[in-house]
Order: sequence, then C-alpha cells, then structure tokens
Amino acid sequence: MRRFLIIFSLGFFLSVLIYPAALRYPTDTLPDNNDTRLIAYIIGQVQNNLLRRQPLFYGTFFAPYDNTLTYSEPFVTTAVISLPFRLLTSSPITIFNFSFLLATSLTFAASFLLFAYLTKDSLKGLFAALLFNLSGFHLAYLPHLQLYSLWPFFSALYCFCRYQREEKSLFLHLFFLFTFLQLADSFLPVYFLFLICLIYWLQKPKHFLQILLSGLPFFLCVFIFLSPYLALPKTFPEAVRPIRDAAHFSLGLEEVFTKYRSWTIIILLFLTLRGPTSKLKPYFIILTSSLLLAFGPVVKAFGHTVKVFGLPLPLPYTLFYYFFPGFQGLRTPSRFIVLALIAASAIIATRLPKKPLLYTLVISLLLFEAGLPRPGYTIDAALPPVYAKVKALPQDAVILELPILLWNQPGHEIESVRSLYSLDHGHRRVGGFSGFAPKDWIILVEQINAFGLNRENQARLAQIGVTHLVENNHLQPLQ
Repeated sequence: MRRFLIIFSLGFFLSVLIYPAALRYPTDTLPDNNDTRLIAYIIGQVQNNLLRRQPLFYGTFFAPYDNTLTYSEPFVTTAVISLPFRLLTSSPITIFNFSFLLATSLTFAASFLLFAYLTKDSLKGLFAALLFNLSGFHLAYLPHLQLYSLWPFFSALYCFCRYQREEKSLFLHLFFLFTFLQLADSFLPVYFLFLICLIYWLQKPKHFLQILLSGLPFFLCVFIFLSPYLALPKTFPEAVRPIRDAAHFSLGLEEVFTKYRSWTIIILLFLTLRGPTSKLKPYFIILTSSLLLAFGPVVKAFGHTVKVFGLPLPLPYTLFYYFFPGFQGLRTPSRFIVLALIAASAIIATRLPKKPLLYTLVISLLLFEAGLPRPGYTIDAALPPVYAKVKALPQDAVILELPILLWNQPGHEIESVRSLYSLDHGHRRVGGFSGFAPKDWIILVEQINAFGLNRENQARLAQIGVTHLVENNHLQPLQ
C-alpha cells in the first residue's frame, strides 16, 4: 500500500506537470474548447441522475428523445468516484478538473503495477509507466478522458496476468470487476482488454470453463448496463457508423511518425527490436495487431487510399467491422495506437539496459518533445441571467435555444456550453452536442436554420413538446 501511495503521488505530480490548469484554475478552465465540455456535462448529469434517482442515461439535451446520454461514452465510473467532490462544489468544470487529476493519477499508479509485474522489476515498471504516460501517443488524447484515463483497464489487465500465472480465483473475480468499471466509463479499452487477454490466454490456454463460469455475473451485468445502448441502432439505424467513417478516422501509414510527436518511443522501439523474441512474443503480437487495427479498414498514405489495380488494399479491421459485435458503433480506429503504445512500452522497458542514467535521458527527451505544460481553455462559467428564469419554469417545460447549431457549423461550441447550463436549470432542451445525433433531429435543426420559426417549424416544435424559446438572453413562450 505504501508503494502504491508513493506512485499515486508521483502520478498526481505528473498530472499537474502535464496540465497545471486543472489545479491552478479549476473553476473556469478545461483542456479543450469543446469535447471536454461535453464530458464535464456527462459526468455532472450522471451524478445528478444518481442523486435524484433519475434513469441512469437521462440527458437534458436532444429533447424529446429518451436516454440521450447513450449518444456518447457513459463515464459512469468517473462520475461515481468523483461524487465526493459534490460535497465541495456543484461546478461541473471544477469536478471535471478534480476528476482528471484523480483518474490520471490512478492511471499512472495502475500502469506501474502492471508493468512492474510484467517486467518483474519495480524500476523497469516505473520506467515503462513513464514511457506510456509521457508519450505523445498518450498525451494526444488528454482532452478525451475516455481514452486518457485507463486505470480500470490497467487494473483489469494486471489481475488477469496474475490469474494466468498464479491461478488464484480472486484475481479472476477482480479482473471482471475492473473490466466492468472500464466498460461503465468507456467502451474501446474493453476491446483492448479482449485482444490482449485473448493473446495472453492463447499462449497457455487453460481454465476456460472456470473463466467462463466466473464471468457469468459479469456478462449479466454488462447486458443490463448496455441494454439502452443496444436499443440505439434498433431505434436509429443511422447509429451504425458507415465503414467510410472508420476509413476517414484511421491512421495513414505516415501518421504513426508525424501525428503524435513521439520520436523517442519510435526510435527506442526500433533499437530494441533486435534479439530473441520468444519471451516477448505476446507483446509483439499485440503491437502488430493494434497497429493494423489503427490503420482502419483500408491502407492509406498521405491522405489518400492506397490502391492496386484500382482497388483499395483491405485490412483486418474490415472483418472486425462486419463480424465482431460493437465494431460498427466505433468511429475512430486510430485510437488503437494507444494499445500499440502499451506493448511498445513493455518491450522497451524489458529490452533496454537497466541504467538509471539512460532512463533519465529517455524521460528527459520525452518531457522535451511533449510540449509541456498542455494549455487550458477558459470557459465563462457564469450563467446568463435568462437561465434564472428558465430554472423557474414548470418541471415539464422544454426549451429551444436560438441559434441552434449542428456540430459542423461555425460556433457550434455554444451547444456544449448550454449543456453545462442545463445542469443548473434542469430542463430538457432541443439543442445538443454529442457523438451521435438522430437523423430526424438533424433535419429539424436544418429546417429551423433555413426557414426560422415559421408556422411549420413552430408546429413541429410544439408536437415534440417545446414550450419556451431562449434567444438574445430573453425567454418567451413558443406561441
């Protein structure tokens, strides 16, 4: 426990070093000017739902649709572990920043436990944890807490590795517990877990029946938790991402070297590839598999699809997209690069000579190329006066804030700010910003932007339950 607390404290120090605004300006600063506002809203809304005994995925945006928090990652685990902060403040921005510091400190500590166990050496484990947490491949996702905060993932993987080696059922139960905590926060790392654990298990396949039986309560909980998400593509067929989206958000061959500014990791990996690979075989398989998945469904280079005889070169991601559950809901294959980084960190730490001076030089290079500290983006946390009047409306009032914007329109960031406002006034609103939006909702917004509040649009708004308009800091009834 003492060692864990020391490593956790080091993780906290690194978190502040990387993003000091979380501690210096916690009330009015976020790591970016849009996505983290959405995450702050989701965390705050989940906490409100728990405290007010509302449905877990109830959201104020995208009225009149139900369970609109399922349009994005759940962030339930982060919301729960940061609930004690509600005793100090109800500000979603402050709670996000405190959650960031807590979750990233836990991520560093959990990654240390895993790497120290894999390398059988505390110093090598610390070095690997620093490689991972300071690499540009990881820091690039700082605004995306769903991929930056990975402490349940590392904890689950640590427990699985211990179960494989020591065959103690306690670690198997803990593995399923931490996997569920990861699932309740974000989905993609669970795919990471599945791939890594499958590769590890195939090295020494054993106790399949015990694993399956121990996982039955886990699978039941997963089904119950995911049922609103599973209903989404049935209600909205457009929730299934077209494979062209996956191709667009995948890495080009050159982007491994150009996008993440992490030449230290790349050079060290190439330098440590020599030598026998038998003991490191699982890491190399994970590294290769995750890189292939990060390249998406087809080979790309310099912004163009690579073609031979006029045909694109398909990659394994295509098979996963069509045949593996859930892959059609994923949009960003490039994020599998984080899984490649985990394998690369383990390979480098295992192969590199254990010399403190060399470790210090490598960490110094990482700090130099990381561009620290990462900037914060100021947000005006003060509610416009009109929202005091909105808060006083009847509980069933639904508001339309004008202008209402789609995610691809200039100034659309106001929608994520309005979501934060709704945590205070509590009313449902037509506008919204998230990872998904229903097609009918998009059409309605386009009609409002094209024709204003003409008679047709007013009738549509009344039909979906809109009662009031907010425009130019003024509240008025719809009709």
